[in-house]
Parts: sequence; C-alpha cells; structure tokens
Amino acid sequence: MVRRKLSDAIANSEELSFVFGQASVQKIAQTAEVTTEQTVPAADVICSFSFIPDGKPVRHYYDPEELNQWALNDIKPNGIRAPLWVRPHPIQPEKYELVAGLRRLKAAAILALETLPVKVFDWDDRTAFQAAISENANRRDFSALEELDNTLRLLEIQLQYDTDEVVSLLYRMNNATKGTTNQSVLVSEEAEMVKQIFDTFGKITWQSFVATRLPLLKKPVEILSAIRQGKVHYTKGILIASVKDSDARQELLEGAINESLSTSEIKQRIKALSDNTKKEPSQESVRLLRRLTQAAQLAKKSKTLWANSHKTQRLEELLDQLEAIVTS
Repeated sequence: MVRRKLSDAIANSEELSFVFGQASVQKIAQTAEVTTEQTVPAADVICSFSFIPDGKPVRHYYDPEELNQWALNDIKPNGIRAPLWVRPHPIQPEKYELVAGLRRLKAAAILALETLPVKVFDWDDRTAFQAAISENANRRDFSALEELDNTLRLLEIQLQYDTDEVVSLLYRMNNATKGTTNQSVLVSEEAEMVKQIFDTFGKITWQSFVATRLPLLKKPVEILSAIRQGKVHYTKGILIASVKDSDARQELLEGAINESLSTSEIKQRIKALSDNTKKEPSQESVRLLRRLTQAAQLAKKSKTLWANSHKTQRLEELLDQLEAIVTS
C-alpha cells in the first residue's frame, strides 16, 4: 500500500478536525511545510512518548525480519528520505523526543547510523499527540489490540476520562441497548461523543467494539504486556493466551520470545500440551483411583468381611457392576 506523506495525512484528516479542531490541524500542516530539515545525532532522539496517554507508541510490533530487510534493501542504499518528526525533549536537555518515524528510527539503529534527518517542532503534548495520530491515520493493518488501545486513547482524550471510566461507560451503554440497565446513558452527552468518534474513526461500530475488542482486556496480563512491548506478534500472543495452565502458558510465551517461534511452531507446542493433558488423568480420576485402591486394601485386611455372607454377596454384586463399567 502506498502511504501518504505525513503532512498530507494531517492536512486532509477530517478525523483530527473532529477531535482537535480544523484550525489546529491546519496549523500543524503549515508548520511542517515551513520547518527546515536538519541533521542530529541518532543517540539524541529518545522514544519516551510522554505526550501519549499511556506512554506507548501507536504501533505495538514490527516484524524483526521484515524490518531488517527494509533497512538493508531500502534505507541502506537510499538513506532516510522522509525526516523524522521530533520535539525538544520535555525533561532531557539537548535531547529530542520522537513524535513520528519509529520504524525509520529502528531501521537506523539496525544500520548503526550516527545521524538522522529530522524536523524539530516546538509542540506541546496535545499537538504532538495530534501529529502522532495523523502518522497512523491512513494505515489499515492495525491488529485488534492496537485498534483497542488506540480507540481507548481517543476516547480518553475526548471524554477526559481514564481507561477504566471509558470501559465502564461502553459497557453501560451496551447493557442499556439490551435493556438490562437504565437507558438514559444512551442519550447522555458522553454517549453522543462515543457514537461520533466511532462514526468518524471506527471501522466497526461501538457495539462491535464492545463485543470483539474489549474482551481482549480479559486476556492474561502477561500476554497483553508482551504484545504491547513488541516482544511477540499479536496473533502469536492470542494463540498462547488460549493455554489455560498459567505455568505452561508462561513457559510457552518465554519460548516464543526467546526462540522466535513461528506461528506453526507455537500451534505444535499447544497441541503437544493438549495431548499431554488428555493422557494425564484428571484430579477427579486420581481421587477415584485412590479411593478404589484404599477400599480394596481395607477389604483385603478385613477379618469380618469375608465371614459375613450378606456382605460378601453384596460385594460380589458391586464387583459385577465394576467389571461391567471397566469392560464397557
């Protein structure tokens, strides 16, 4: 897919006009056009993302092999053709905070480039966030978790809520549509904002978002953390999350990260875990086997059992039933 220039994405972004205002969007584009490109030491560009609500980049994961090939086959012979967007770092003097261009920065690190082409902007947090969102506004390959996180960020900013409050509002709206709670929430100002944001940004409705995206928050914390930190691809992480045993799941996650397991290798290991589980008796089976063994031992040691014809007759009936169960 051909990507638009970042300045074009910002200038034409109706989405940002809705959330942040057209004047602000135009100002970013105008500033980008007149700002002079310069070269700075690569070590001076810091990825702290202090202007993003949760301090994490918009994109969770870059495929290492794909990134390496791009760096060697494109960046190395042609150089970085589009300057990175940075701003003076808010707490580290003489350093710069990356706003847009993380993939280019990673490629530069692979090639050990000592300098980077940048445009430096004197942006506050809100404006920097606008520019960062614009850089990704034209992408179509977000994972479901990236879509979840980025949508929640937008809702947090627009509603001035924290994540838990946004999630609670969405669930209350969803319950209201089902008639299980007070429906007044659906006509609230907050609900109208939610609907407008999904109408403008979303590829799915807010109801589908609640049904298919919010449940991801219930996946094991260690899996979501690994995906968000870029340690494992989303699809692999969700596969690993299907393992119920926490110890086995953690071991598989570590293997996927440390051994760079492919999707097929992860599936094979999950199947092996499932096969082993089927072969091993369940706790209930172990308990019943223990009772059967103990009962047989007690019967063998009993002196009164074998002298009582009524008991031995009853025992024979029970043995007939047991043999029928075992051989059926």
